[in-house]
Amino acid sequence: MDLGQKLKYLRNKQHSTQHEIVEGICSVSYYSKIETGNVVPNEEILQLLAERFGISFEDLVQIDDVVNDKVIQRVEYIYQLIKENMPAAEEAYQSFLKEFEKSSDPGMRLLISLIELRFALRASTIEEVERKFQEAESLQDYSNMKIMPLFNRVCGLYYYKTGNYDAALELYLGLANALNFPYKADIHYEISLTYNRKDNIYKSIQHLEIALDKYLQEMNYDQCTVCYFLLGINYFKMGNYDEAIDYYFRVEKVINNNRDLQRKVYHNLGLAYEKKKDLNKAIYYYQESLSASMEEQHGLKTILTLAELYLRIENKEEASQHITKGAALADKYSMEEYKIKFYVLQLQLNGDCVATYLETVAIPFCEENNDREFLIHYNVMLSDYYSQNKQYKQAYFKIKNVLDMKGGIG
Repeated sequence: MDLGQKLKYLRNKQHSTQHEIVEGICSVSYYSKIETGNVVPNEEILQLLAERFGISFEDLVQIDDVVNDKVIQRVEYIYQLIKENMPAAEEAYQSFLKEFEKSSDPGMRLLISLIELRFALRASTIEEVERKFQEAESLQDYSNMKIMPLFNRVCGLYYYKTGNYDAALELYLGLANALNFPYKADIHYEISLTYNRKDNIYKSIQHLEIALDKYLQEMNYDQCTVCYFLLGINYFKMGNYDEAIDYYFRVEKVINNNRDLQRKVYHNLGLAYEKKKDLNKAIYYYQESLSASMEEQHGLKTILTLAELYLRIENKEEASQHITKGAALADKYSMEEYKIKFYVLQLQLNGDCVATYLETVAIPFCEENNDREFLIHYNVMLSDYYSQNKQYKQAYFKIKNVLDMKGGIG
């Protein structure tokens, strides 16, 4: 960071124009050259600018970069803790903030903003995440070679979480190709996840194998287990259900103390056996998934899946029980996504027309929240409904929507 960058940061921080800052000090054109680094002002002008910004002369001219390798290591440590131990991450961050929150260095402000965005991506509302992202993005000009890898990683995760997978890949792939980035295994795993969401299974497996090889070299066996789980998901998407089941069982054997992953493995085993038409095993593993849930709201996806299965096989009693239970939990925890999805099932159970609700509520909600899976599902439902009612034009457009969404796979 140079003097010009620092002046620009301080000016933007207080939302002032160049004219407002330099009034009575120097010309706007001269000040503009200071910000761009084309001129070096004399001490008198610097003293007046420091007073205008409300800081000391020493603080203004101190342009040593406080963002050194040691600071970056502390931030990377907090990043890892956010994934593994939130209380410890909060404690480490508060210690970091106490030391640096008064810094006027824009690079440090960017680092703090990136940590806060990473926290927000773990546990905050969409609105809060968006606010933190905009804050970090506004400080991007003050990044440097030390900060840029973290910026790419956190903002890549933001794009992944918000469904902008192409933007996420652009940032992630830049890190994967960087010579000295130390977290290559994690980045290849995150790239694999992103390609999985884009249904580009070949590339997902390609990067997952790179990640797995690096985790094995690091003897990070917990993360190797997570890689096996994602391999199972990829093979499931390829329609190779036996291979998927094999990977899920490999994971199941070694995760006795990880109930959250256990819950997900059992749910996915249920999905695989359902695809194989072994409904007894499917139901068994769905129930095992619910038993492994540490918090009742974590079971909502499985309850929804069970309700859909029972509705499809016309077991109305079980379907009704699961719809009622799921709707009550969705209401209890204010989870709008599941309120909508269980209401669609309730309309189907009752034999009521679902078309209007799908068109006016369910599909717009899925579009807003990038829920591609249910966008496809609900468009297929509408296409079937319009076909049955001889509204062939509407049916055509709905099935065209489905083909467009599937054709948009990268």
